Amino acid sequence: MPDVIFACDGHNYRGREREYRGANGQEYYEGDYEILPEPHINIRIDKGLSCTSSILNLRSISNLRFRRGWHHIRRDKTDVCVLWFVKHGSIVHTSSAGKVTMRTGECMITRSSQPFVMDCLVDDRSIHEVLHVIGPTHLFRSFIPDDVPAGTVLSAAEGDCHLAKEAFWLLYNDGASVSRKAAEQFVNTAASAVGTSLLEAANQPLPVSITDKRYEDILTVIQGQLSNPDLSVTSAARACGISPRYLTYILSSQGTCFSDLLWLSRLERAQAWLVDSTMKQVPIAKISYLAGFKSPAHFCRMFKAAKGVTPGEFRAFAGQPASGEMAVAL
Repeated sequence: MPDVIFACDGHNYRGREREYRGANGQEYYEGDYEILPEPHINIRIDKGLSCTSSILNLRSISNLRFRRGWHHIRRDKTDVCVLWFVKHGSIVHTSSAGKVTMRTGECMITRSSQPFVMDCLVDDRSIHEVLHVIGPTHLFRSFIPDDVPAGTVLSAAEGDCHLAKEAFWLLYNDGASVSRKAAEQFVNTAASAVGTSLLEAANQPLPVSITDKRYEDILTVIQGQLSNPDLSVTSAARACGISPRYLTYILSSQGTCFSDLLWLSRLERAQAWLVDSTMKQVPIAKISYLAGFKSPAHFCRMFKAAKGVTPGEFRAFAGQPASGEMAVAL
């Protein structure tokens, strides 16, 4: 039987909205969860499968709103894909790419690494119900490449996507009686079926190279764990489900190595933050730690070696017209 993650009625619901991630705060990802005022409020989230991926069902008689912004993304560094299957009601997904609406019987993909606002709306019977299939992006990328835009909607009424939806519902209801290995195989097969449909809907070619897929997995792990100063070949390989030797081989085939890729990624992240107007009050020392450097001094040495200027000089000149040496650095 599914386990209750969150249940709330009209009594003190305003003080309980932050509990939507479960008792230990481990479900979903960070965001601003809002239960919109209604005459009657009753919300329940149940979890029916817990392995590498998880399957949860949300049922509500109230309209809901969820916002995930850059400050949430930077804070929790969660990188997952979510497949949404609407049983009752509708969902309006708003992002920088625009606004899309998913209705009963449809499926959509979202990614936690991108800001969005989601309005979960009840139907004419005042019911909203949606199944969430949540999996690590580096695993789902094998089935659904990043070329498929978040917010892509397709029908789950027939074909591959319909069969996938039915499989996910079976796993949700009977996941406790299925072995972990079998459950993960079922999830991967069903997610692959959804991925095929999404690729067709987005008019994107299917991925063809396993090496390229693994390389994308490695990049995702590095981007997701840049703030971890202890990130290594061994830990990155473990997160990708491959051996350190195979990881090294993949990077070598791409003309790079782990240390070069890691430091370049950290420097690019730090550089972006140095010119980000929303982070102009953040001290350079803090940016160095957020980017995964073990000390500000180390960060300054690496940055100057790569850019020819110190982080402070780079930040000071970032908003000015480029000229001379500074133009090259910027």
